[in-house]
Amino acid sequence: MNNVHLCIGSYAKKPFYVKLSDIYLYSIEELCYYFIDKIFFFDYDIVSQELVDWIRTECGMQELADELDIYIRKHVSAAAFVTTILEKTAIYDENIIRKVDRFLKEQAELSAFERLKKRAEYFYQTGKFRQALGIYMELLAQTPKQDIDIRAMLFYNMASVYAMNFEFELAAEYYFESYRLAETKQTRQAYILAKRKAMTDFDFGNFKREHAGWWEDFDEVEQSMLEAEEAWINSKQKALLEEWKENVSYNQEKGDLIQKLKEDYRRQTM
Repeated sequence: MNNVHLCIGSYAKKPFYVKLSDIYLYSIEELCYYFIDKIFFFDYDIVSQELVDWIRTECGMQELADELDIYIRKHVSAAAFVTTILEKTAIYDENIIRKVDRFLKEQAELSAFERLKKRAEYFYQTGKFRQALGIYMELLAQTPKQDIDIRAMLFYNMASVYAMNFEFELAAEYYFESYRLAETKQTRQAYILAKRKAMTDFDFGNFKREHAGWWEDFDEVEQSMLEAEEAWINSKQKALLEEWKENVSYNQEKGDLIQKLKEDYRRQTM
């Protein structure tokens, strides 16, 4: 048999909880897999005395824990901490371990702000919009008012989170805050689109008249909406819905499809 590894240490009776990822780990091998799987979104908080104690008491790896104890006391880098665990467990080859070491060293050079920003991007991309929003709010609170470009970017990202969650009124508010700081065409059109989704036809008509200088943007947003509608009309998903309407299972199936369409929308819209 290929790719079979002999497990080491004990299977934990009490798992190690990783708060950021909301998962439980039950063995040293699962810990190593977590390091590799989340390497592009590494949680530096996991490098802790708590983890070392878990490795000692739950995994029964006294020698490794003693070595990691020294790392914690001397504040050795996260790269050294992680690669030591990977080397002792011997699941991954040297090339992978070297890549992990190099990546973590590069990440360590980023500011706390940049690491938080990457964390928010990860949550956004994986559909965890509330977590992403919380981090963007935290970053906004840390950003001085004179850093206009950064604040505009954060307001835009927060608006996009609300848009992904179909909360268009809030999305419009935050797109406008971003636009007030940096008057870009992209932000202006995102603001218009959010208002179009949030308003009745009558209210949107008034909104258009109040912003007479944006007619070109209104036309482009309307055209993009027409193109999206045409794409939907010609899509396989719509054809499936029409087909399922003829079947008894329609109500059971449509929920899954609608959820998938929402996820597709969130991935494609920015």
